[in-house]
Amino acid sequence: MRKSLLICLVILLSAFYTKDALAQKNVKTQELLWTRFALEAKLSENYQIHQELEERTYWFPWRQHQFLSRTYLRRELGKGWNAGLGFTYFLQALPNDPEITDYTNRTELRPQLEIAYKQILSEKIELHHRYWSEFRFFEKSDNAFEYGNNRTRYKLELRYALTPKITLKAFDEIHINLGNKIVQNVFNQNRYGGSLLYMLKDNFGVELGYLNWFQQQESGVDFYNRHILRFTVRYAFSGKKSRS
Repeated sequence: MRKSLLICLVILLSAFYTKDALAQKNVKTQELLWTRFALEAKLSENYQIHQELEERTYWFPWRQHQFLSRTYLRRELGKGWNAGLGFTYFLQALPNDPEITDYTNRTELRPQLEIAYKQILSEKIELHHRYWSEFRFFEKSDNAFEYGNNRTRYKLELRYALTPKITLKAFDEIHINLGNKIVQNVFNQNRYGGSLLYMLKDNFGVELGYLNWFQQQESGVDFYNRHILRFTVRYAFSGKKSRS
């Protein structure tokens, strides 16, 4: 019952947040392509290491937007729970305008904590909860790094096994900024979308999906509404089907 109430609360918050934001006039729409490689290596029965590389580019016109490398160690806790500890190297091309070709890159470092829970609703349907906390360190002009803020994320994802090789996914994720420097954009962004995962082999698959990324800027009245096509290649050393 509590989980159902939490799910409803997240959906309502996302709906009200997006509706309120769309009422503002300063909404900029962009189209992007994200290309990702996701690697999973099983170290033991309870431990796995994950590595993700993702290139994010604007489509119209074509220009780099972001690049990230994420590494994390995950431990199975039992009864559907797992926890992870990781680190992300994040590179962003600024300003956030694909028309500007003379851009600069800013580096961000993110130590992160994760806890996740998988609910098996039926033989073919699973509900995944992911709680994620990032500690964001931004590069300064002297190449040093300064702590900016914490960003906490909650992702709710529904997975349906259409066939043994094909899985359909639908998700919604909210991002909340925490810290003394955060004034206007506490509810930083909302991401929702869906995808289709096709496993060519037990340990190798490809995934294609759509993602809507709605983000509030520091001003509190400026927003980005991004339409994203995401392509992922997944490989697992464990020899088991990778659906993470």
